[in-house]
Amino acid sequence: MMRFIRSIISNLATLVLSFVLALIIWFNAIQADDPVRSQFLQIPIDFVGRVDNSILVTPTSTRQFVQIVFQGPASIVDQLTVQDFTATVDLSQVPFGQEAPMPVQVQTKVTEVEILSQSTEQMTVHLEQLVTRDIPVTLDLRGSVALGYTQGEALIDPQFITVAGTASQVEPLDTARVTVFLSNERETVRRTPQPIYYNKQGRVASVSGLDLSTELVEVTIPINESAGFAEKFINVDLEGEPAPGYRVVNVEVDPPSVLLQGRPTQLNLLNWVQTEPIDITGLTESFSPQVALALPEGVTQAEVEEIFVNVTIEPFRTTSIFNRVPQVQGLDPELEATLSSETVRVVLFGPLPVLNTLLEDEVTVVVDLFGLETGTYSIEPDVDYPEQRGIELRSVQPAQVTVEITRRITIPTTITNTISTTTTSFLPHDSIPHGGGGTSTLPYLVTAVAHPIPVAILNRKRHIIL
Repeated sequence: MMRFIRSIISNLATLVLSFVLALIIWFNAIQADDPVRSQFLQIPIDFVGRVDNSILVTPTSTRQFVQIVFQGPASIVDQLTVQDFTATVDLSQVPFGQEAPMPVQVQTKVTEVEILSQSTEQMTVHLEQLVTRDIPVTLDLRGSVALGYTQGEALIDPQFITVAGTASQVEPLDTARVTVFLSNERETVRRTPQPIYYNKQGRVASVSGLDLSTELVEVTIPINESAGFAEKFINVDLEGEPAPGYRVVNVEVDPPSVLLQGRPTQLNLLNWVQTEPIDITGLTESFSPQVALALPEGVTQAEVEEIFVNVTIEPFRTTSIFNRVPQVQGLDPELEATLSSETVRVVLFGPLPVLNTLLEDEVTVVVDLFGLETGTYSIEPDVDYPEQRGIELRSVQPAQVTVEITRRITIPTTITNTISTTTTSFLPHDSIPHGGGGTSTLPYLVTAVAHPIPVAILNRKRHIIL
């Protein structure tokens, strides 16, 4: 019996050895036809298991890769792509608010392939929880209102700012502070400052990367007059009239209003306050006198303040027409010019007193013909007037003057005149003596003939225009 059992065991060992040898032979045969090959691939990493209301802080980008080396039969390896492998980092067990190293798990969908190595075995990740908080807005009010005024309770809109982001940034925030400066304000103040955030330690905190419900805060501070004080506008009392030809064009008061102090009932009856009279009789220039106020009895200025009145006086401005004979200049002496218009109409605009005192020779019209030869030209006349005295040229008519330029021709002429004079006179009979010493009563005819006398020889130049 024992021999039989030993025989079976011996035969079984031989059978197993034969099977192993057969597998080795078969594997070597397969290797000869389909050898084992190694391959390199870059696989994207997927972050999985992230809980809701959380954000991955590190790494900053979810597009991460791992490089792997795998091997297998050449016929299979040559066909594999990135889609046949997975690389994942599980975030489900990562604690919030701190960095933690997590393994990079690489797997293949093909059983015949073995992963030999990977470039990244583990990766440091930082997971933050997303939270939302309402941060209260506080007001830092600096300065004060003007004397005689009081400030009411400030209105802040909104009173809370909603901040959303990572817990590590949001949780330390304490307040959002806005600052408003007052400088003797007399009216309700409205400002829209940008808040500055502070943490619980009182230090300035950054809100970069956080979502804010608003960037600006509107602050309204009511300001009203105190009892017994009132702000009243100043009315100027002018007496007289400026010099003839001048007028008052503007009156300004600096400051335009003044703070008064007195009984409330008396102040309520005042619509404005008046200055002491300012005499402007015969003035021709602007001036700025310091004035006093004509205040009712019992009403005084709440503050000592100088008041100036700026009175602007200007001359009336009008137009004047001047008809001027144009003067020709620059014409060659051998040429002669004929103008289409004997006069030019000039319209000037300026202060009335200046226009009224213009002299005749202060407004001239010149036609410049310098360098021109014979022919017909249209020339724009030049008007000369005293511009420095505030005068403006409005129009010139005609705007252009037609000028015909011709050449002078000289013709010499000699004139000789000879005068022959014959004079016949009748003498009374009694005025002629006779031979007997008496006087004859018959009339006698006496004739005197003058010899020709050259009167003049004249050489004249007659101008002929062709």
